[in-house]
Order: sequence, then structure tokens, then C-alpha cells
Amino acid sequence: MKPTPEETAELARKIADAEQRLQWLEEEINEIGQPAAHELKRRLDAMKIEEAALKRNLEEALGMDDPGEKRMIRIETLLDYIRREEAAVEREAEFLHQSPPTSAEVAAQAGSKLLQLCLRAIHRVVGGHHPLGMSVFVNHSPQLLEERYGVGRPENPPVKVP
Repeated sequence: MKPTPEETAELARKIADAEQRLQWLEEEINEIGQPAAHELKRRLDAMKIEEAALKRNLEEALGMDDPGEKRMIRIETLLDYIRREEAAVEREAEFLHQSPPTSAEVAAQAGSKLLQLCLRAIHRVVGGHHPLGMSVFVNHSPQLLEERYGVGRPENPPVKVP
């Protein structure tokens, strides 16, 4: 008994959905990183092989005049197995995403907070002035010098004698 076009389209849609979920799972597993995701990566590779076998079996069944009821049941069974395995791997990936940060991440966060604390303390002690001082005459306009330091332009500028 050859499957109807509606059944074939439904199987093709289910296989395409499974393939998209596998791609999404692969991205999630890569985001988790090694060595935590080593076992998940191995299971994902096995699911990819099963998916390729599923596609091949469906193509062979569609190419036959009468694929038989058992062959179509095997295809459905393999598709259900892939879905269950995808769901299990997805649950484990979500669990690994919830794990606490690594010691390197904790050290980086602590260092960042310590640096911010030191900068705030220096700013509180020194205020808005540079801790090493600032030259009075560098990068200042005459108006700024007059406002800050009371230095004005001399009325009679010195004349250079040759």
C-alpha cells in the first residue's frame, strides 16, 4: 500500500521539523561548550545518523510501488525515536545552561567589581582632579585660565629686543 500524497507531505514536514530541531540543538550544545557538552554532542551525532537513515528509508519507500505497511511503521517508529531523543537532549542542554558559572567567570566578575570599587574610591578621594596634577598652561584657553586661576592677559605685553 503506497502512502497517499497527504501522508507523504505530513512525513516530509515532520522530518523537516526534526532536522530544524537538530540544528537548533547543535547550536545550543556548541554554546554550552566542551567538556560539559561532550556526551550531548555524541548523542547529537547519533541522531544525525538516524535522521539520514530516516530520509533514506522514506525516499526508498516512496520509490517503491508497494512499500508495505511494515516499512511505513518502521519509518514512523524511527521518527518517534528521533523526537524522543531530541526532547531528552534538549532537557539536558537546558539543565547545563542553568549550571552555575565556572571559576574563571567568577574570578573575572570579582576582578571587574574590584576594579570598579578602586576607581570609585580614587574618585572619592581625589575628586574631579587628576591624581598626578595638571599643568596650568597646557590645553587651556585664555578665558579658562582667567576663570579658574585669575590669570589675565597682561596689559603691556613684553617686547622682545633684538
